[in-house]
Amino acid sequence: MRDIADRLLEHRRAGWIGSRPLFKQYAQASGPELAEVESRLGISLPASLVSWLATVGFGDIDEDLSFRAEWFSVVEQGELKSAVLFAQDTLGNFYGYLPVNERIVFFSRSEPGYAFLAQNFREFLEELERRDWRVMNWVESIQLRPYRWAA
Repeated sequence: MRDIADRLLEHRRAGWIGSRPLFKQYAQASGPELAEVESRLGISLPASLVSWLATVGFGDIDEDLSFRAEWFSVVEQGELKSAVLFAQDTLGNFYGYLPVNERIVFFSRSEPGYAFLAQNFREFLEELERRDWRVMNWVESIQLRPYRWAA
């Protein structure tokens, strides 16, 4: 995870005047903070997600994708019950993973729908990097499956 994190932390985006870092850290994500998140959720986070957060901390990628301790929660209803949310984008969509296999899931806020984005967190980051860290462009291109809340 360090390789992807290093490239993100070095990446800059052109602005009106000069450039700005692509990642803006909001808070450290040290062992105690991550242990508190796991304790609150009652579940262990995937090693790749822990490694990522320990390296870059809680923060925002390109002001579009936000990783915050408070976003971490467990889905309590529907067919993907027990999925763990870990990030939110500027439109209020959530990103999570399935504890059973670590697949990354996009949860739409504007309609009851979801889509699988990657097989695991590393693959999610690799695809995000391939797309120049533009998460909103990515999610605009995906086809949603209807989410069955009563399942």
